[in-house]
Amino acid sequence: MLKNIGILAWIGCLITLAYQSVSWVIFKAWPSVTLLDVLHSLFGIDLLSFVNALPLDIAAKAVYVCFTTQLTLFFWWLGVALLVAQSLTYIFIRK
Repeated sequence: MLKNIGILAWIGCLITLAYQSVSWVIFKAWPSVTLLDVLHSLFGIDLLSFVNALPLDIAAKAVYVCFTTQLTLFFWWLGVALLVAQSLTYIFIRK
């Protein structure tokens, strides 16, 4: 299960890179797609939502991560983490 979700995360990474590449070819500009852009467009989460819902120190860290993390990198590392979790589960639980 984790392996399949990890592969889907990598497919999301490739789709995001394809979108950015096509945009660069057509418009000669590399679009920046951050986590905050996606969270805002899908769930309506913005800076004030973070500040209202979380303590200030955690909200500041979450906003920094969402502002600076590109969606492609997020999908890539999510895929790596899920595949490592799948491997560890296979090693330690399924003997």
